[in-house]
Amino acid sequence: MPEVRGSFRSFDAAERFFRQKINLPTQRWDDLWQGQHARAFMAAGVARDAVLAELRAAVDAAISQGETLADFRARFKDIVTRHGWIGGAGDESDARRAWRARVIYHTNLRTAYMAGRWDTLKSFPYLKYQHHTLLNPREQHVVWDGLILPNDNPWWRTNYPPNGWGCNCTVTGVSEARLRAEGRRPDKAPAEVDGDPPPEWAYHVGVADQGRELADPALTRELGAQWTQMPGSSHRDFGRPDQVPIDTPRAQLLPEAIRQPAELRDAWDRLYGQSTTLRDPAGAEVIVSRQVIEHWLGQPKRLDGREKYLPLLRETIESPFEIWASFSQNGLGRVGVRRFYVKSMRLAGGKSVTLIAEVQPGGIWGTFNFFAGSRPQPRSRQGLLVYGRPQQSDGGG
Repeated sequence: MPEVRGSFRSFDAAERFFRQKINLPTQRWDDLWQGQHARAFMAAGVARDAVLAELRAAVDAAISQGETLADFRARFKDIVTRHGWIGGAGDESDARRAWRARVIYHTNLRTAYMAGRWDTLKSFPYLKYQHHTLLNPREQHVVWDGLILPNDNPWWRTNYPPNGWGCNCTVTGVSEARLRAEGRRPDKAPAEVDGDPPPEWAYHVGVADQGRELADPALTRELGAQWTQMPGSSHRDFGRPDQVPIDTPRAQLLPEAIRQPAELRDAWDRLYGQSTTLRDPAGAEVIVSRQVIEHWLGQPKRLDGREKYLPLLRETIESPFEIWASFSQNGLGRVGVRRFYVKSMRLAGGKSVTLIAEVQPGGIWGTFNFFAGSRPQPRSRQGLLVYGRPQQSDGGG
């Protein structure tokens, strides 16, 4: 497979990998790092949601319908012409734009393919590295061609392909029987090579996407692993204020007296029904479901007063001051991304409160926290800024 072209054979796992990503507008190519790419779709310098959405649709067509690089370049040219986006780097030549289109096309198809392949490969005891680049091959990748290592060897954590820009290498699974039939023994893991893979590619896209199987006996000691925050930028890095502007709420709070399960369910149903879908200003859909309320009712300590703010959930998601994407990673290497919707509002009596709605992967609302005043905890405003409203109160929620 010297190149991914229109003959790219779509399969469910590759499509699933790509379609579960969220769109993240970015300013620089390195706004996302390593495994974060397994959970988010970006194109360097694309900070406009409409452009990113159209580029994503073009990539999806390439993955699911086998469209060629020529097809994608035609779509790319049309998008650029209509929106006037040129990557934030000033006027660019046709050759430069063709190069950009190729990078977006190749990177997304290769990562989707290899992430999808991991669904099958993870069941093999050994993996074989296969080099495929014909033009200008990386010497180190040629050296690794035919290398056989155990599936769980740490070397794969940083060298599972693609492991560089334009890398066409792949991996095949090797059974115990195949290893014996070939008269082979597992190889010794190669020594680390400075700069190969480049730091931005030194991750395992299959593991970052899915995590290893929890049923694997070797992982029993890791089952209690917690999700930890991955490094990200703070609100100050994006030029955002320490204090969130205070808006006037549109909805009224629930009465303090509503604490009984039946009353809370009824109040929720009047507001949102069993489930409803909201759309945020970045264009993403968020599903709010009564299942979250049922979870709260199963943990009485969660009924700490936050339930009275439920009528404000809609405007927190539909007209927030900021939306942040925060990446986390667990001990198994799996990467997840959550969105945090930040909004401050002035309540009766002149008091203000900052509300944080957390949305889980897949666009499912998960929890609702509140802080007195308009300076929320910093962890709610870090990672990647998906959306930021101009820095003044909107005056009306």
